Amino acid sequence: MWNSAPVIDWIAKEGRLIEDANAFLDQLMTRLNAQGFHIARMRCSMEALHPQVAVWSFLWDREHGARLWEATHGIHESGSYIGSPVEDVNLHGGPVRIHLARVNPADHHPLVGELIGMGLTDYYCTRIRFSGGRWCVMTIATDQPDGFDDSEIACFEGLLDHVGGVLELHVTKRIEHSLLDTYLGERTGARVMHGHIRRGDGETIRAALWFSDVRDFTVMTETLSVEQLLDSLNVYFETVERAVRAHGGEILRFVGDAMLIVFAQENNQSAESVCENAVRAAKAALADLENVNRKRLEEGLPILRFGVGLHYGEVVYGNVGGTHRLDFTVMGVAVNRTARLESLTKQIGTPLLMSDVLASHITEPTVCCGDFAVKGVAAPLTVHALQSALPFAKVAEGNA
Repeated sequence: MWNSAPVIDWIAKEGRLIEDANAFLDQLMTRLNAQGFHIARMRCSMEALHPQVAVWSFLWDREHGARLWEATHGIHESGSYIGSPVEDVNLHGGPVRIHLARVNPADHHPLVGELIGMGLTDYYCTRIRFSGGRWCVMTIATDQPDGFDDSEIACFEGLLDHVGGVLELHVTKRIEHSLLDTYLGERTGARVMHGHIRRGDGETIRAALWFSDVRDFTVMTETLSVEQLLDSLNVYFETVERAVRAHGGEILRFVGDAMLIVFAQENNQSAESVCENAVRAAKAALADLENVNRKRLEEGLPILRFGVGLHYGEVVYGNVGGTHRLDFTVMGVAVNRTARLESLTKQIGTPLLMSDVLASHITEPTVCCGDFAVKGVAAPLTVHALQSALPFAKVAEGNA
């Protein structure tokens, strides 16, 4: 009879200390097979707490080892889920066992035919209980001619609580990371996870800074329905995010319709590198929004326009706030200057403006629009725009 004791002992002493879920499952499957349990394919799936992902699934097979697969929201309304053994287990508690070598695939969900096509002979699907009323669904399949022995299934069931305890730790950690990445940003979330959590924790960094907001937002709030307003904002945010992420930037904060973004100078990057990335991201976002607006016009929706100010400088990057509510953000004179540059885009009549400091670090030709006195900045700002953006509507108007 198959002996689960060595695997349980390994989980308790070594397996639970493995930090990567894929590595844990890979070693678990290797040990199970070494003990004589001939698993050819395994999947464990659990609900994800993520704005884009509905389900995290860890897949394993002999050829590829373990890897993560993510299913987007809507998976539970799809044909791949409805009528499947996994849905059956979720609805009725399971387990479900299908002797693949003995069934007609036409009588079952398409998954059964796929498994038979892989040369698999027996399939077992069951649930693992997590805390808080959550569950993980785990499936195993074999290609042994006679399938699984009933005693093997019984031993496997005896392992589930031990495996589940480790899996829940990995899932909880993944949820923590995904929430921090979603609400704080990847770099900031990583800093928090590495212990930068006390009020006052911070450091001085150099970065290219971006501040942007939507044109005519007040008019939009008064003329669009709540659904249209939120959809319009999300379209704008998504367009900017796509361009910024592609060029190494991080959205640090949303302030209504405004965005504060940093292109941090790190990992031996030069000032020229982060400034070039910021300009490329701004140009890409503006160009992408033009394509979005053509579709919006066809749908009878107002077009979206935004202005962006870019600056390069030194900022304090760290934790501020009350004793129970903190914000990890950037602070300093450079942030204020970036916001003032954005406000000048309306006055000058071009969507992208930058400081003379940032302009000095890029290769693309720029034109000086003049010196402008702005609120909260003692000396006038010397403002530049890309030469390719000329002519401006109001270049000289308002110059100090």
